[in-house]
Amino acid sequence: MEVAVTGAGGFIGSHMCKHLLDQGHTVRAFASNIPRDKFRREVWDSCQHTKVADLRSYDPVLFGVERLYHFAADMGGVGYFTANDYHPYINNSRMTFRVLHSAGFFKVPKVFMAGSACMYPTHLQMTPGVAPLLHEDLLETGMPDQMYGREKLMMARLAERHPQDVRVGILHTVYGEGQEYVGPRVKFPMAAAQKARRARTTGQVTMWGDGSQLRSYLHIDDAIRFIEAIMDDDRNHGPINVGKYGAASCLHIQRLCNLLAGVPDAEIVFDPQQPSGVMGRDCDPTRFRELYGLCETVSYEEGFARLIDWLDSHGID
Repeated sequence: MEVAVTGAGGFIGSHMCKHLLDQGHTVRAFASNIPRDKFRREVWDSCQHTKVADLRSYDPVLFGVERLYHFAADMGGVGYFTANDYHPYINNSRMTFRVLHSAGFFKVPKVFMAGSACMYPTHLQMTPGVAPLLHEDLLETGMPDQMYGREKLMMARLAERHPQDVRVGILHTVYGEGQEYVGPRVKFPMAAAQKARRARTTGQVTMWGDGSQLRSYLHIDDAIRFIEAIMDDDRNHGPINVGKYGAASCLHIQRLCNLLAGVPDAEIVFDPQQPSGVMGRDCDPTRFRELYGLCETVSYEEGFARLIDWLDSHGID
């Protein structure tokens, strides 16, 4: 099968490309830049067709493509969006329009669009110590989180009206080996792992907020399995959660990373002046499990251990 992946130079996109190549598919990879990371570059070089292109102004050529996976996005952690979410909104909107237009023009039979838990209403997620189960029916009940979430909700509504079969997965904080580990786009799971590793030298970790924020995290291996299930089965209609049930506090995850990094007694200092995002949310996987019969297989203990081992083995500071 000939498939296309946008954002192929990114974290989730590169893992999807590797999975598709391992399955024997012909992969047409699109990225804004040739990836520099060793793992991502090896995957990129293994793809049969590659194209460096800015999807904000370029309609990807999808002639003959049987499936399209859209992961290209201007995104990062809470600090990135809090600083200025205007440009990410504009950039992501342009990419969404270009990709959806091209999918229709070339009549791609099946399309997957990566959504985000930020699509869910913010007001449900602001009670300290409470992580409401976010299920798909709640998407219509309030304002999404940040401009990023509003753009992803718009994307989902366009997907429902698209002339082709366009499916949307609502991703709940996917993490794992190969994720961004430096710069403003680093997300909390990688930040927690990196801070724990640095505490081997400093003996200290600084956390944004008070550590009580509640989230659920899905390892990249499970995310790829779940996305493929959505594409292989035709029963679901509309956006569907792609996540793990079982929210944990940021403090719990940081302590877990400290333990796995060999510094369980590292001092944890809180910085309440830094942005911390919504106070709590959890993924309701009921619809997904009823349709596909799949559950996550990678626990937090295993997933973060693998993440720290990957950082150590690659000599990343």
